[in-house]
Amino acid sequence: MSNKPLAKKIFMDALDASLPKNFISDHCRLDGDILSIENDSYNLSRYKNIYVFGSGKAAATMALEIEKLLNKRIFKGLVVSSKTDVKLNYVEVCEGSHPLPEKKSLDSTTKLLEMMRECDEEDLYIYLLSGGSSALIELPIEPISLEDLQETTELMLHNALDIHEMNVVRKHLSQIKGGKLAQECKAQGIVLVLSDIIDNDLYSIGSAPLYADKSTYTQAKEILESKDLFYSLPDSVQEVIERGISSLLDETPKQEKECVKHYVLASNSLALHAAAKSARSNGLGVKVVDEGMQGDVNEMVHFILECVKNSQEKCLIFGGECTVKVAGDGKGGRNQHAVALMLQELDKEGISLTFLSAGTDGIDGNSDAAGGVIDSDDTQSIDKRKLKEHIEGFNSYNLLKEMESLIVTGPSGTNVIDLAIAIKGE
Repeated sequence: MSNKPLAKKIFMDALDASLPKNFISDHCRLDGDILSIENDSYNLSRYKNIYVFGSGKAAATMALEIEKLLNKRIFKGLVVSSKTDVKLNYVEVCEGSHPLPEKKSLDSTTKLLEMMRECDEEDLYIYLLSGGSSALIELPIEPISLEDLQETTELMLHNALDIHEMNVVRKHLSQIKGGKLAQECKAQGIVLVLSDIIDNDLYSIGSAPLYADKSTYTQAKEILESKDLFYSLPDSVQEVIERGISSLLDETPKQEKECVKHYVLASNSLALHAAAKSARSNGLGVKVVDEGMQGDVNEMVHFILECVKNSQEKCLIFGGECTVKVAGDGKGGRNQHAVALMLQELDKEGISLTFLSAGTDGIDGNSDAAGGVIDSDDTQSIDKRKLKEHIEGFNSYNLLKEMESLIVTGPSGTNVIDLAIAIKGE
């Protein structure tokens, strides 16, 4: 009997636990005028106006929960998200694009910035930050054009920069990242964070628009040079980085703004523990692997297989985000590519295993799928030559679609990066 349905159920249970409707109320409470967030309290009667802002794939769904909590206390607000079908009463939802910033990202950011500049010292804003912000909100430093920024982002996405490296570069091409957005608003700020970074590093989540930055223009250039990318970038991007190195542009703020406090409310660990709970409730012995998925996806697939071979537990659960150096023009993403690679390995090694890898945001790479799921039985029906061609062409989506092995959730309204689930066969 196939364990594919069980693997899907475990993933969907973890995804459900990661939705804002299921975690914001655990951390945020309102008693009269007192808003409590974790161990801190804010007397809302002290503020003239309360604004709600936000950006990221979960910004709109987070705003929905904050509206339920604060209701008419909200003066107004604006969030920029990829999910715009959420109906709000007090907060405007604007659309951005991901993974490449488009004109709508710039237009929505301009509106967000204008409203944040309205706030004064007597106001309070609550900012809802989640993964995806790096593309969904953007205003590049002149003379970088939107097209130049898109080309630069695409080069980074296709050349295996990890999220920390990408965000160092992004911060130094942007007017709002690396703490710069916080400098544009006079009000006191509360930042509620849904982390898409495995170590919950506030310097990296969403390129840290309201936090601070410890990286430099010099480091941005060094990262790009280490990938042999710097001199392939548009002239305007090279110019901005060189001007920054020469101190002709201000560095990103190095200190967190005192009147802005960040709270990480949910992260990949929430999804991992929910997945483990689901697996145990279905009678499986479970191990949550402490080492996060990161680095090259090919190496991570081999690491997962080694963990499976060396573990006594029937179900192993992994979390994180791998990188892929794309060499083809096919359709798919890092999760679907990992599933295709695992299918190839299972065929070689003859191991009985079900393997699922999917993104909690519901969008994997340039596809409409979150990921995929396969098991050892699939090795009996797959055309080996076709499998090799799809892997080499980075066309895992069409491979898995033919096999009816895609996981399609649609944009989920959350983003705590990726989960991989391995269930041993008998």
